[in-house]
Amino acid sequence: MIYFDHVATTPMSTEALNTYREVAENFFANSESLHQAGNAAGQLVQESKAKIADLLHVPVEGLIFTSGGTQSNQLGIRCLATGSSKKEILVSPLEHSSVYQILNYLADTMDYRIKFLPVDQKGHITPAILQKAITDQTGLIVIQAVNAITGIVQDIQALKQLASAAHIPLFVDAVQGLAKIPLDLSGLAGFSASAHKFNGPKSCGLLYLSPQVMTKAPYKYVFQQNGFLPGTLAVPEIVSATVALTNAWDAMADNLTHVGQLKKQLLSLLAPTIRPVASWSEYPGVCGLILPRTPGQSAATSMGQQGFCFSTVSACSIKDPRPDRTLVSLGLTPEQTNRYIRVSFGPSNQPQEVASFADALNRTYS
Repeated sequence: MIYFDHVATTPMSTEALNTYREVAENFFANSESLHQAGNAAGQLVQESKAKIADLLHVPVEGLIFTSGGTQSNQLGIRCLATGSSKKEILVSPLEHSSVYQILNYLADTMDYRIKFLPVDQKGHITPAILQKAITDQTGLIVIQAVNAITGIVQDIQALKQLASAAHIPLFVDAVQGLAKIPLDLSGLAGFSASAHKFNGPKSCGLLYLSPQVMTKAPYKYVFQQNGFLPGTLAVPEIVSATVALTNAWDAMADNLTHVGQLKKQLLSLLAPTIRPVASWSEYPGVCGLILPRTPGQSAATSMGQQGFCFSTVSACSIKDPRPDRTLVSLGLTPEQTNRYIRVSFGPSNQPQEVASFADALNRTYS
């Protein structure tokens, strides 16, 4: 098997797996329990929070553990939106489906107005674009750090400064960016992350909500996680995720160089009839391609039977029959989006795998 679908999910690292098993075997108690075993499990959670807060330079009291990126996005956006009396939300057209799901819910049930921001020719929300869109009714801005379909990276630092100057909360979906590219997430109203994107376990997400920003939790009489989310904490996942995040953070520069070399190699080997999409994207771990004739899902299925693992659009949106919003915003037609495939690299991939994949793709679909 040659695995080129690291944006969808990554394999757990050996250290993360070992940590998970050790904690699951020895610290199985409920972390809220008052007995010795519960205290020991709770201490591991607090230590994990402290490590993450120190790594990301955010207050530890703002960290909330969730079931993954989708829950982090939806809980975070809802809490921030309802924390303001203003009903207008600005959002980029490059977001994950979970973002649009919660925004549609807010629009349908609470009369929020959702305004889509335009992008420039390279898919960026510039400060000028954002400044022009802000009104006196804007209560929240939602912009993704790294797009999962193309690898396009937004200038979060510049957008954060603008949002702060306008006194408007900015929520950032950092699921595809955390520990993959340098990101300064301090000073945001909120952000999301998911451990299985950086070689940690599934079902372990991270949500940050700034203690300095007004929020409204959706649940009553909930006392876990500062009142934002009920439920028993998955201690093995949390500790394992912390190990994975720390390791990925330390290896980030080397991994970024490595996937950049792999993308450059793939682009150099492709037949001219296979068209790259957003080849300029700042995160090189993603390489988008349009096949000349074949639907992307057909190619992914057929080559998958040969042992090549890659995708089309986000795995969370693959059953959605509508054209991908990200690709349409970049000027692609619905027919072109149907022929789109996404190749995403990880630290474990090797140049010979890229060569084998390019050869098979060229022979079959060029």
